[in-house]
Amino acid sequence: MFSLQYLLVRCKSIIYLLVVLVLVSSCGGDFKRPDTSGCEQRVCIRPFYKDVFSGQMGADSTKAAYLSNTYGSYFDTYTEKVIRVGRYRDERFQSNFSQFLHWKENEEVVAAVDSVVDKNIKRWDEELSDAFSCLAYYFPDMYIPEVYLHISGFNGKMFVDSLSLSISVEHYLGSGCRFYEWLEVPQYARRSRNPENLVFDATKAMIYSNYPDLSTKDDILSALIYQGKVLYALASCVPSRKLEEVFNFTAEELHWCKKNESNMWGYMVEQKLLYSVNPLDKNKLVNDAPFTSFFGQNSPGRSALWCGFNIVRSYMKEYPETTLPELMAMDDAQGFLIKAQYVP
Repeated sequence: MFSLQYLLVRCKSIIYLLVVLVLVSSCGGDFKRPDTSGCEQRVCIRPFYKDVFSGQMGADSTKAAYLSNTYGSYFDTYTEKVIRVGRYRDERFQSNFSQFLHWKENEEVVAAVDSVVDKNIKRWDEELSDAFSCLAYYFPDMYIPEVYLHISGFNGKMFVDSLSLSISVEHYLGSGCRFYEWLEVPQYARRSRNPENLVFDATKAMIYSNYPDLSTKDDILSALIYQGKVLYALASCVPSRKLEEVFNFTAEELHWCKKNESNMWGYMVEQKLLYSVNPLDKNKLVNDAPFTSFFGQNSPGRSALWCGFNIVRSYMKEYPETTLPELMAMDDAQGFLIKAQYVP
């Protein structure tokens, strides 16, 4: 016979053990860093913009010749497609390039960029090395390019070609940067302009460029699952980062998505949105916004992607042998949803 005191102590121990197990299991996620031995990548970002705006190369024509000889086809891509002054050998190139170099507003931008780059480039090197090592592990056929920093005049955030990934670094000066206020960038969009987002965006750009959306249909379900696959691949490559960071949500916004996942899915099913090909509907559900209008002003923008991500996560639990290249190549959203056995 056990005494009552012994039983009480024993019950407390069991309860304590269960609590610990629950806490441990709740902290664990789907994303563990793989053993990347044999496919480690060492990224050393090249601050190309510093050469472009250096005052130590003499005449603009001398600078252009140096940049063309040093950077080759990358320089042509930058001048032709990013700042749009033509290619080095074009007749009006020198005049257009000189105009860009001496555009007065660039002086303040370069100073602000230098301040952020000097503080962050070592960390970016380390974090991109880790993320790209995971990319090389999960996507062994993916070419890992040279990484550059450029200034674009606040055009697109980055470009990827066959040899390079280039980042328009003035988009990562911090959400409070006055340039974004002058450019009237909406508040909800400024959050992605922090230095911490550069690694996420660069890794995502690699996934997008190597695995574009090849869905057989142009409906919302296909868009949700494709974006869910991109986010799943991204989370796999940055396993130490929190999911809210991967989604560019706050912790409160991610909590809202978890709490309302079944409601969001139920609404999209009931309103027959999943098979809508209306671009306005897709824009409201998939693209960045202050909130998702279908789900009310308390929802974060792009909250429907939480459903897309969890469809993919459910599929990968059902078919854990699936590689990420195989996952990204799947183009039948309806068949994917059925196999995923998704229950929000």
